[in-house]
Amino acid sequence: MSFNGNGTRFVGDDGYLKTAEFGAEVVGDAATPLPTGMYLITAVAAISTFPAAALGGSDPAAGDVIQIGTGVTVTPAVGDDVVTLTLTDRCDIASWTMQFSKEEIDVTTLCDVQKVYRAGKADMAGTLNGVFVAGTTDDTDGYIREFIDIVKQDGSTSMDRFAKQESIGLGLFYMNQDTSLADEMFVVAPYQLYGEQLGGEMGSPQSFSASFRFANLVYTDSVHGDVTIEPTFHRIGS
Repeated sequence: MSFNGNGTRFVGDDGYLKTAEFGAEVVGDAATPLPTGMYLITAVAAISTFPAAALGGSDPAAGDVIQIGTGVTVTPAVGDDVVTLTLTDRCDIASWTMQFSKEEIDVTTLCDVQKVYRAGKADMAGTLNGVFVAGTTDDTDGYIREFIDIVKQDGSTSMDRFAKQESIGLGLFYMNQDTSLADEMFVVAPYQLYGEQLGGEMGSPQSFSASFRFANLVYTDSVHGDVTIEPTFHRIGS
């Protein structure tokens, strides 16, 4: 599929949500290619084998996410280091929204004929809506755990407690998951949940909703120290 923006019109089912966790760190050795998957770049060599800048763009940098597709070979040079991202489908999510805005700052003075404004910093927020799924919504990495402890009791033989975790997660919000339709597009977004609502109604699914805001996520690499991941929009073609 060419990276040409073919005008495909998407529907909701073309996208979905995955969450990502940090896996093994991989140190480039100029000999071992990366398996198919997604990676966080933690260091870039002076002469790198990561995709180079083109069309006036910039070279990859620490904190960027790179995807290695099927049939693509990328062999990191010495100094090209990455961390494996382990992706999990969020099969309890039915819909999500994102809202992007900037604060209006009034900079009008007496010399202006009409009001003058400057744009402030970007504010990015969103919502998640889903159907409660046992073992997903309420599991170790489920959304419930962001607010309250989870206790799982297996009959009278064992009891597991998942303590509340007020953490920043890393999500991949896919706009398009099917490269046969168009280029693959998704938002890599560190996010923090700020509210959640559970509910049920006769004849309807037991649902939940949550609100979140985008944030920066700092990954502490054992070799290179802190690497900051910022929200980014990705478009991948060939």
